This record gives sequence, C-alpha cells and structure tokens, in this order.
Amino acid sequence: MKKLIIAVVQNEDADGVVDALLEDEFRATRLASTGGFLRRGNTTLMVGADEDQVDRVLDLIRQHARSGAAPAEATEIQPAAATVFVLDLEEYQRL
Repeated sequence: MKKLIIAVVQNEDADGVVDALLEDEFRATRLASTGGFLRRGNTTLMVGADEDQVDRVLDLIRQHARSGAAPAEATEIQPAAATVFVLDLEEYQRL
C-alpha cells in the first residue's frame, strides 16, 4: 500500500531534508507553514512512498532535521526536530 508522509520541519532544516530525499530519489512537495504553539516558520513536506520505503524516508528526515542548539534558559521550550504523520494512501496519480 502507498503511504503519504507529512513531515513538519524547521525552515532552517528544510533544504537539507529535501536535498537528502531527492538524492535518494524520493519526490517531495514543500509547503510553507507556521507552527501553532511556538508560532515559528516551518516547512511542511509531503512525500509519497511505498510501505517498504517509509522507514528509509523517516531515517532521512531524522538525519537531516535537527532540533537546534540547547535553550539558553531552562524555561525555554525546545522545538522538535520534526513532526511526522504517516497516512495510508488509497490512490495516487501523477498527472
């Protein structure tokens, strides 16, 4: 079954993640987005993959999305490197 992987990454990590996906021959659609909690600029990536390719895509995202430096103060909230959703895809067409 095909899967749709939706990954929300920090803007500064987006180029590295997209480059890694393309290098491994995965296509990605890139959308500008804003986080609701911290209200920071993000990039949302949509990647279609076969079920057996999902782990590879997730590994690439893990390797290239970094949560950044440690917060200066203990009260600062550290953003996640990525938020990822993996959904079943009933149909996919490339027109």
